[in-house]
Amino acid sequence: MSAMKTSSKHGGFTLIELLVVISIIGILASMIMPSLSRAKEKAKVTTCLNNLRQLGISINLYMDDHGGRFPPLEVDDLGDPNRRNQPLMKDVTSALGGFDPEPSHLRNVPTAKMRPLFNYLPPSEVFKCPQDKGQHERPCAGMDPIKPSNWKKLGNSYQYNAGPLAVLVGGGFRQKPADPVMGLAEKPESWVANPSLHILMHEPPARLYGCLTIGPRWYQWHFVRGPVDILDPTRARAQFISPILFVDGHTAEHNFSQSLMIDPYYPYEPTRQWIWYKPADQAIP
Repeated sequence: MSAMKTSSKHGGFTLIELLVVISIIGILASMIMPSLSRAKEKAKVTTCLNNLRQLGISINLYMDDHGGRFPPLEVDDLGDPNRRNQPLMKDVTSALGGFDPEPSHLRNVPTAKMRPLFNYLPPSEVFKCPQDKGQHERPCAGMDPIKPSNWKKLGNSYQYNAGPLAVLVGGGFRQKPADPVMGLAEKPESWVANPSLHILMHEPPARLYGCLTIGPRWYQWHFVRGPVDILDPTRARAQFISPILFVDGHTAEHNFSQSLMIDPYYPYEPTRQWIWYKPADQAIP
């Protein structure tokens, strides 16, 4: 009888013991889950870096066939059904390659076949960032908001660093840009003084967008929860993270928070890690 009672007493967990075990598991899970979540986010950044490497190869192929010059800022595209047989120049900074845009964006964004990289890298998910959260509006272009993603609306997630860079009223550049209108567009590769630092392609979180008619906008895609459209970068989370393709072909993940948050009136000044524009006082080959 004594042996039977002892066996019965220790044959299972008490309620208190069970609650303690559950609490310990909960604590361990709360410690592990953020790490797992960040690992998944890092994997998505790695996907973007691989995509950008392939884009870099296709841009090099394009340049080989076009006198060693970078792609243009605009292309002539008749893809707008409302402008039959009329030339229509369309900006390619958000559409170097990829799929056709949705009909509501055809007036401003070229069709897939007219994009500079179409013959070098056919439309595919290489042009898709898995964390693409879109943009509130395409600044000054008179288009609908690019939601839920640039990929869905425009057929491409990545941006070409050519043409004017948006600045806040009262701000700008501490050095006069060599070409504030075209930037890299149609320049020979030798025009770039620091190819290992000069940004060729990026994602929207890397910089400011907007104009007088809609106001400035900043964006966050990677490692964020909650709002991704930012109206005041100085009060935002320091998560302005973007994978970057540089002119020399290498890629890297960078956090642009310091440039965008500390002095948002001058967000494009060179750092040890990147260069947005070429100063006018640098010799032009």
